[in-house]
Amino acid sequence: MKLCDTCNELFEDDKDLCPVDSVRLADAGKSPFIGKYIDDRYRILAFLGQGSMGAVFRALDETTSRQMAIKLLHGSRVSDPNSRRRFLREAKTISSLNHPNIVKLFHYGLLGDEQPYIVTEFLKGDSLARRIRDKGHISLEEALPIMRQVLSAVAEAHRAKVIHRDLKPENIVLENNIVKVLDFGVAKLMFERNEQSGSLTMDGKVCGSPGYMSPEQCRGEELDIRSDVYSLGVTIFEMLTGKRPFYADDVMGLMFMHVNRPPPSMNAIRVDLPFPTGLENAVRKALSKTKYERQASAEELLDDIEMALSKFEKKKDSAAVASSGWIPFDDASTKAVHMALKDSQFAITTPQEAIHVSDEHLREDTAHAEQASSKKDILSAGSRHRFNVFVFTLVSAFLMFSALKLVFPEQPPPALSTVEELISQGRTSEALQMLDKIKRQKLKPQEQTYVDDLLFNLGVRLAQAKNYQGAADSLLRVSKNSEHFAKATNLGKRYRKLSDN
Repeated sequence: MKLCDTCNELFEDDKDLCPVDSVRLADAGKSPFIGKYIDDRYRILAFLGQGSMGAVFRALDETTSRQMAIKLLHGSRVSDPNSRRRFLREAKTISSLNHPNIVKLFHYGLLGDEQPYIVTEFLKGDSLARRIRDKGHISLEEALPIMRQVLSAVAEAHRAKVIHRDLKPENIVLENNIVKVLDFGVAKLMFERNEQSGSLTMDGKVCGSPGYMSPEQCRGEELDIRSDVYSLGVTIFEMLTGKRPFYADDVMGLMFMHVNRPPPSMNAIRVDLPFPTGLENAVRKALSKTKYERQASAEELLDDIEMALSKFEKKKDSAAVASSGWIPFDDASTKAVHMALKDSQFAITTPQEAIHVSDEHLREDTAHAEQASSKKDILSAGSRHRFNVFVFTLVSAFLMFSALKLVFPEQPPPALSTVEELISQGRTSEALQMLDKIKRQKLKPQEQTYVDDLLFNLGVRLAQAKNYQGAADSLLRVSKNSEHFAKATNLGKRYRKLSDN
């Protein structure tokens, strides 16, 4: 078997490069530690993987019969007494972390006074990195519980003044519905501090995972919790879109982009997955080049995300009301009906009550007609009553129609639910024509928002299907008051050029 030092995945011996990270694979081999004991307590059972942190093994704690994970950390300079004291002090701090979403560090020590090791709980779930690769991206509905647990874990560590320094999807494990964050503070355990640069170094290299490193980490500066906030921003970006914000052919190029290049928007990366503007802003803030412009903590980042999604859900609920096809009377229309009928013998205040009263009197008329069938004078009275009710019903219908004309001067708009049905059937030309008719009417704000959302989402869907002409036609219909207007206009012009070519 061969091992990728970047993603810690094992591959068959016939592969030379990792198909995921395109780096050369190392021979995993059979570790000489298998079968041996650590601290006369932990018997190593199997090799699990190896990466920048060191080798990872599955072990059995023979005092409790529990399976554990043991990490033999390499690259540490712990030969001098000061380094050993530092390692033991930092390990003690990390082992004190007690949070349901933080992998528990149970034991730590040194083998032969030089080889540091830590013992943690053994997890059977998949990493977030694998989940992203398998699914392509994580939907908002699935991602939100993951984000809550990860950010809660990081916030707890920050309160204990522990900085992770290597947050990435590979260090997040999903075990059923529980999320676990691995390797808190392990980077600080492993490497010596360079007093001149303030960075954690090994053999003259700045340590971390280049795809997720903050600009200050790339520059080798002193880190604080806002460096973790940046790494969380990259992780959330990748989780939702399936792609990191920055890619380069080499490590130096990637670090240069973190330091100098503004991140793209998530909507630009995945035009088929429209993200709420508030969520975009929260992630973009976390990816600020200057740490002072980011959220001050993981808790603040979570608050920003929760607020953005809360507003998005409220907007969806409002749009759902509009999609029912019933456009309610506005105040002016209701008043017009009420004023026209105020002198009537019936106490009518709304068009709905007019219909109800008409039905009641029609039923009364039927009863009167049956009772008067044997008497001419009663029959005559019944006829007059039927005539009065008929006139009243006709007038009510006319007034209701007039009230509708006050709201929609040309004609009542087609039901928005019908538009959705046309879109689902692929009849996009008919859907656009119907939306054009609706847009010409006087719409309330929530109705206009829903129409614009339909146009934007339809345009994105058509672009994904490579129908660039239809995508442009739909996107360029989005109104100027929509939050999608700028984005829709830019995309519409781009797709118009593609269709023309």
